[in-house]
Amino acid sequence: MAKAQYEIETLQHCIFWAKYDHGTKSCLPLVLHSLDVAMVFRALTELPGIRRALDVSSERPLNPTILDRLAFLVMLHDIGKANLGFQRKPWTGEKVGHIRELAPLFTTHELHQQFIQHMPEEMSHWFSSGEVAYSYFMAVFSHHGTPLRFEDETTGVSLRAPRYWNPEGSWDPFQGIAEVVSAGQEMFPCAFRSLREDDQLPESAPFQHRFAGLTMLADWIGSNPDWFPIRRMSVEERHKQNQKIIPEILRVIGLDVRHLTPLVKGLQSFEKAFALKPRPLQKALEDLPPDDASRLLIVESDTGSGKTEAALHWFLRLFSEGKVDSLYFALPTRVAAHEIYRRVHDTVCRWFPSPERRPLVILAVPGYPSMAPEERALPSSSKAQLSPDDEAIVWRERVWAEEHPKRFLAAPIAVGTVDQAILSTIQTAHAHLRSSLLDRSLLVVDEVHASDRYMSVLLKHLVEHHLSVGGYVLLMSATLGSRTRHLLVPKLPRKTLEEAIQSPYPAYTLGSGRMVGAHLADMRSKTVQFELHPWAENPRPAVEVVKEAVEEGARVLVIFNTVARSVHFFRMLEENHVPFLFTCRGIATPHHGRYAPETRLLLDREVTRSMGKESPCGPCILVGTQTLEQSLDIDADLMITDLAPADVLLQRIGRLHRHDRNRPPRYEKPRCLVLIPKDPLESALDDKGDVLSKYKKMGLGSVYEDLRVLELTIRTLKSQPRVQIPKDNRFLVESTTHEEALASLDSPRWTQHGRRVDGAELAKAIAAGMVTIPYDQYFGAFSFQDQAERVMTRLGVRALRLRMQQPFQGPFGETVREMIIPGHMAPRERVEEMAFLEQREDFALLQAGERRYRYSRLGLAAEGEEDGDEDSQSFG
Repeated sequence: MAKAQYEIETLQHCIFWAKYDHGTKSCLPLVLHSLDVAMVFRALTELPGIRRALDVSSERPLNPTILDRLAFLVMLHDIGKANLGFQRKPWTGEKVGHIRELAPLFTTHELHQQFIQHMPEEMSHWFSSGEVAYSYFMAVFSHHGTPLRFEDETTGVSLRAPRYWNPEGSWDPFQGIAEVVSAGQEMFPCAFRSLREDDQLPESAPFQHRFAGLTMLADWIGSNPDWFPIRRMSVEERHKQNQKIIPEILRVIGLDVRHLTPLVKGLQSFEKAFALKPRPLQKALEDLPPDDASRLLIVESDTGSGKTEAALHWFLRLFSEGKVDSLYFALPTRVAAHEIYRRVHDTVCRWFPSPERRPLVILAVPGYPSMAPEERALPSSSKAQLSPDDEAIVWRERVWAEEHPKRFLAAPIAVGTVDQAILSTIQTAHAHLRSSLLDRSLLVVDEVHASDRYMSVLLKHLVEHHLSVGGYVLLMSATLGSRTRHLLVPKLPRKTLEEAIQSPYPAYTLGSGRMVGAHLADMRSKTVQFELHPWAENPRPAVEVVKEAVEEGARVLVIFNTVARSVHFFRMLEENHVPFLFTCRGIATPHHGRYAPETRLLLDREVTRSMGKESPCGPCILVGTQTLEQSLDIDADLMITDLAPADVLLQRIGRLHRHDRNRPPRYEKPRCLVLIPKDPLESALDDKGDVLSKYKKMGLGSVYEDLRVLELTIRTLKSQPRVQIPKDNRFLVESTTHEEALASLDSPRWTQHGRRVDGAELAKAIAAGMVTIPYDQYFGAFSFQDQAERVMTRLGVRALRLRMQQPFQGPFGETVREMIIPGHMAPRERVEEMAFLEQREDFALLQAGERRYRYSRLGLAAEGEEDGDEDSQSFG
């Protein structure tokens, strides 16, 4: 048979297809794929957490008629594939999509009239206005992750697309649409029985955004060929098959957890859940009823006081009562997420001893393996046969911070980074999918700090959005400044500096503005002696302090604000032959965020083994960055730290005398040495209030932008160097961040700097507001510009995740298969892989695009730069 004749007959056999397998030359008819996705969607609407979000956002309970109408609309999600350009694509190779190609059906009069004529007449009663109808169609057609807007289309696609909708011989694209419509009428008859105005689809714009997210989710699930095979059958057969398999699929993924909630009914009390007597804060939360008043909770308690267990117990109670279907535990960093994940996983295993009847616990951090099989979460892009028409989307998915969690969040319990949750409210691809998955969850955000306005505003948007669909939010912090607390809970009355200092601690704050304190007298306390030393520019004297300490048997933790400073100090210790440096597999190394995932896992485990709760006694020196101040279970006898805001210092000293253990003589009491500049901090400012560059290299004015907070931290610690934790936590934070305290710095330079910072914070607040999704606007009525790269860069967490073309041996003998490159070090051009060039004496030479890198025990560094010297603004 001639090739052309074969292709014509194959096309005749497949038209109209939705999925095509090039290997077997088999196809899945468009009508069957449409049914698959619509039935998945309809099943999703019956899940408690999703249904709650739909009901709340629609402002009325939804009945079966409305839900079936929504499912019918979902049947139409892929009708763009009926265009003949797309249908011929396997044989012509022409790059024709099915999303932008829908534009002529709405912008060309003749084609629009044909499209309307092929819709069921009853649909005219479904919508309260043409604007609402258009919004629903745009929402369902936006299932590839980016909201559509067809008005004023002048792209090359829009100019070519009309001809794809014209019939050719016996092939009429509108016949493909008619087949889908007819099947939808047959499969969802309830949608067409009522003409009542009460059964119209909700006008609410937020509801339509929820609808769009669920359509994306349904398409992701319904596109998996393992679950929905690519083969021809009748609509009736497919419907019958789907009725059997879809409920099981939703249970396997972890979206349907109704069978699990009865298993934890007997663990309502904290003592039963953890086999421990609750601490004061844990007891206070145990007595709190889970109702509308407690849907927003801010929990403030000292590091190591059991906030994590309190949060898990709060989730357990909400889960057992059916108020949430899932948990997303958000941490500020990947290493913090990894450490908490292990604790969460172990706890869930105790609650659900049978592996066959246990909710999936996912680590939503690329590069860090979960303790559960990944394949039980949503399928990957390739497995789901999702092929975005926009190649830029494929590239953006190479950025680690934008990839996996959009499918991992389907798990009943996921632990990841806070930026992944924030991306559910940012104008970025698949934000609606993330949001629809988060809707089901108790959202826990740990280690919320008052230091960054941009993050605070984005977090506020996230919290408000989650609460708007009836969700539950729990925010945790060692101590949250009253400014940030008021930003997150506007109903809180503003307090003077003295009133703020006197606020109860530890405490929890309800969304209503009520603050409830726990019993401080019952809490473990420690008194820390702060010593301020003018060694920030030249930390050489600190080398002698460290050397003396380890010679006396002490364990020393040294934390710097930047990777460059930590590496520099580590080298100083080596050059001065200071013994007992932390080692990994016998090799001395610092600890920061610029390591490959495989290396980082190894380092984290070794840190816990060397300086964790169960570690043996004996001297050790651990040098690093902010990676050491969060979540890692480290217990040091002595701490040396760069100057940082008081709330950050509180976080750091949480690793100082963390556990009860024997200490060397002279180190029985906790001491923290803070490295400050030798000159008054005001001299770091020019006449315009800008920070001089040499101070920014120390992280002063860069990592921590507001020098006023740092100056007040110095003054506060000078006036009260002995600090009792947690009794003085409020005093430290409010004395350095409260408006009254900031206003006390009234010299010309401080005033100018304050104006700069306040102006920058206002600009950040405005910028944060501009990148969020306008959930109150209809689809088609707003422009959507992908803001993920801008947001991730501003948050300092953007990084490029590349697989290695050839795995190589890392500095500690581990096999490195992928590398994470910080955004500011990434190549300018787009690359898919990183090349291993050669192994030299003490480092591996790598290349990505036009840039070369050295990878050693000191981490990743760009060639030509000193290890770690590239970023004065990196959070490590």
